[in-house]
Amino acid sequence: MLALREATKRRYHMVEQRTVAVIGGGVIGVSCALMLAREGHRVTVIEEGRIGHGCSWGNGAQYNAGSSFPMAHPGVVWRALRWLADTNGPVRLAPRELPRTLPWLVRFLLTGRRDAWEAAYAALHALHAPCAELYCNMLGDTEWKRVFRPNGALHVWRDVSPGALDGLVDRLRAAHGVAFEKLKAEELREMEPGLSRDYQRGIFFPGGGHVTSPLALVEGLMGRAAALGVASRTARVLAIEPGIDEVTLQTNTGPHRCDIVVIAAGIASRDLARSLGISLSLASERGYHITVPGISSVISRPVTDAGSAFVATPLEEGLRIVGIAEFDAPDAPRDPKQSNKLVAYAHAMLPDLRVGEVSHWMGVRPSTPDSVPIVGPHPKYPSVLFATGHGHMGISGSPMTAAIICDLVAGRTPRLTCAPYRVR
Repeated sequence: MLALREATKRRYHMVEQRTVAVIGGGVIGVSCALMLAREGHRVTVIEEGRIGHGCSWGNGAQYNAGSSFPMAHPGVVWRALRWLADTNGPVRLAPRELPRTLPWLVRFLLTGRRDAWEAAYAALHALHAPCAELYCNMLGDTEWKRVFRPNGALHVWRDVSPGALDGLVDRLRAAHGVAFEKLKAEELREMEPGLSRDYQRGIFFPGGGHVTSPLALVEGLMGRAAALGVASRTARVLAIEPGIDEVTLQTNTGPHRCDIVVIAAGIASRDLARSLGISLSLASERGYHITVPGISSVISRPVTDAGSAFVATPLEEGLRIVGIAEFDAPDAPRDPKQSNKLVAYAHAMLPDLRVGEVSHWMGVRPSTPDSVPIVGPHPKYPSVLFATGHGHMGISGSPMTAAIICDLVAGRTPRLTCAPYRVR
C-alpha cells in the first residue's frame, strides 16, 4: 500500500493543470473526477439527475476479479438460446429492439470464440485486479473500512459435476493469479447456512467482497472530490463540439467550455458519440433488482447463482437480489414480470427467506459485446476521452479506468495500454 501511495505522489508531480468536464455522475465519472482533482485539474461533473442515483445506485455492490469474465464464452450461443426460450429465464430480448441490437449480438457471439474470450478476460482482469487497493487510496483507510466489506465472494451451482468450460475458466483464473477455493455441498452450508440444499458445489474467492451501499461509495468519492474543488452541474449534454483550443458542451442550461471532456455517461454515451461521428457498440442491457429490507444478515457476502445468473448481496438497507439481462430501449417501461423472477430466484436460493415488503428497481447497463469497457481518446479529437461501457462491472473497473483517464489527460503513457479498451 505504501509503495502504491509513493508511486501515486510521483505521478501527481508537475502535471499541467487543465479544465476538465466529466459527463456522468456515476461511480465511473466521479472516480475520474476525484483522481483528476488530485492531480490539480479543475474539474466539473455534469449530471442530468442526482449524482450516484443512476445505474451505479442499483448494481450488485460486489467486486471480484475472479468473476471478470465476459458474458460471451465458448458455447454461449446454446446457453443464450435456452435462456431466451425460457420465459422464466434471466435473458429477454424485446422484438422492437432487435434491429438495433442485431449487430451487437453478432459481435457478442464472435467473442465466444476461445481466443477472443481469453483476450477479453485478460483485459478485464488487468482492469479489475487492483480495484480494492485503488479505492483505499482514493477514499482513505477510514472511509474505505466504513464502506467496503472484503470478506470474499461465493459462486454456487446446483449441478454436481463441473463442465468442460469450468475447467477452462479455472485454468485462466490460475494463470492470472486469482485465488479461489472449490467447495463441496457441506462446505457451502458451513460458510452460508441459509443457502438451499440444492446447491452441490461452489467456488469461494477470498479476494472479493462488496460495498455496504453503492450510493455511499459514490457519495464518499464525490465528497472527497468536492473537498478538492470539483464542482457539479445539473444539466443534460445535448452535443459536444471540439474546437482548436477548447471543447464546447451544448447543454439544456447553456454552453459549458473546457479543455478536455470525459464521457462517462453510461448508455447516454452512445448518443453523445453519435454527435461526434462515432457509432459505439453499446447495447441497452437493462438490469433489475429487488431489495428486501431488514434481512441483510441472511448471508454474509455476495452469492452468485451461476446457473441462473443472479446475485444476492447483503447491504445496509437489506438483501439485494440483482439479475436479468433485458435488451430493450432505455426508456421503455419497467416490466414487473422481470422483478417477479427475482423474487422467485431469491426463494430458490434462500428457502427460509420471508419476503414481505420489497423495493423494485430497473436500470440500464451500457454493455459492449465483449464486456470490455471503452476507455480512451476519440480517434480524431484527442480532447475527447471515453470512459464507458462497463456493463455489469462498474465498481470493479472504475478505479483503474480513472487512473488511465488521468494518465491520458496528463500526457503520460497509460499504466495499462489502451489497445484492448480503444473506441470501437
